[in-house]
Amino acid sequence: MEEVHNVYKDLTSDEMMQRCIKGRTQNSNESLHHRIWSYSNKAKYQTKRHADFAVSHAVADFNSGYVRSCLDTALGYRRSAVTQAQLELMEKQMKEKRNRGGKKWKREVDTSYEPGGH
Repeated sequence: MEEVHNVYKDLTSDEMMQRCIKGRTQNSNESLHHRIWSYSNKAKYQTKRHADFAVSHAVADFNSGYVRSCLDTALGYRRSAVTQAQLELMEKQMKEKRNRGGKKWKREVDTSYEPGGH
């Protein structure tokens, strides 16, 4: 029971509440996790080999971007002009989304609602 109490105390600490107010509650790996699951279907069984491939592909794209990722060329596939254009569009959208990230959630600390503040 002591472990549960410690977790509860950590989650309700002033430092954690400050992070929540600033809109910084998103898991830093959520973007990578989303990309991994886009390569592998959670709804049906996948082999370990398929899961390893999905993780490797997602990590390469995450670290290098869609256009610079060389996984397809390393596997011997050639990109068509249409594929290259689509990858460039996806990378542009990813960068725009990254640059927008979190701006709408930034706000000043409002102390009007706090424990014992009424």
